[in-house]
Amino acid sequence: MKRAFKFIVFLSVVSILFYVLFPYFELYQLSKKDILKFENDKSSFRIAEKVPLTKVDSVLLSNGYIDSSVSLKKLISFKNYEDDTLMPGKYSLKKKWNASTLLNQLYLMRKQLIVDLYIPSCRNLASLAGRLAKQIDVDSTELIKVFNDNKTHEKFGFTAQSFPTFFIPTTLEVYKNISTENLMELLANHYKDFWTATRKNKASSLNLKPSEVTTLASIVQMEQQANYKEHKTIAGLYINRLKIDMKLQADPTVKFALNKPQLKRVLRKHLSYDSPYNTYLYEGLPPGPIYIPEPSVIDAVLNYEKHNYIYMCAEPSYKANHSFAVTYNEHLKNYNKYKNWLNSQGIN
Repeated sequence: MKRAFKFIVFLSVVSILFYVLFPYFELYQLSKKDILKFENDKSSFRIAEKVPLTKVDSVLLSNGYIDSSVSLKKLISFKNYEDDTLMPGKYSLKKKWNASTLLNQLYLMRKQLIVDLYIPSCRNLASLAGRLAKQIDVDSTELIKVFNDNKTHEKFGFTAQSFPTFFIPTTLEVYKNISTENLMELLANHYKDFWTATRKNKASSLNLKPSEVTTLASIVQMEQQANYKEHKTIAGLYINRLKIDMKLQADPTVKFALNKPQLKRVLRKHLSYDSPYNTYLYEGLPPGPIYIPEPSVIDAVLNYEKHNYIYMCAEPSYKANHSFAVTYNEHLKNYNKYKNWLNSQGIN
């Protein structure tokens, strides 16, 4: 009789424990479950209006990220997220997140707006700072101060002149309130990702450092801003000059030295302006880039066209193309045609 009573008590206790603990077991199973369904490692979605976290199931379902059988409401309640709201903006997800991590990350992101930060190809660091500051909650004055700080240059392995090559134009996902320090680390990681072993090996085969490749790319881009198909040809021409220790004699470097980017015609009087950036006066590459070039132009230098061209001159038209030449006499013919056309158009 006593055994029967004890057995009944045992069953009752087990039943009560099962009744009390089973919902938590279900929550535990759900929390560890991989519920996100998309092909790539990452994905993102946007919401235009405020969405209570309790309705995140609907948002995820409408974007095809979860199955209709998945419900996160109990897990949301267990985490005390019921009163929290997703603010309008962009939300990025990682496929490896389980249900618990997903909710935790959405909770963290709910008030930290993610933006697509565009790092542009532009003229200088001041321009870059201004354009970045318009996209994130960082003051442009603070950014330019960091950009011009020798400690920053040393930290990332650059000189003051070569530091603009640290910036590789791209679009990065960041929190709008990202700190300057975190932004610089993010840019450093992007720089490392861009300069793969393959790119470094190609630079080495040219006897150039990555920063020097970017410097040459900046000249190539400024030499040809309309027809990107010419970039590999122009890059090959400058590399030919470097190989024979010939001055680059690039007009864009003179404009940069004079700080006259809009100068339409580089005249003989401009060529004597003394500056380490004036490649009519000094051999080799200038100490730093004259522009922050596009990644495609950096790759055009690394994959330059092999030819025998040493000279080039703009074609006598508004198409912004160039005539290339192997000999100086051939180049003079091209130059005279272009000069006569400039005079006929009244371009001084």
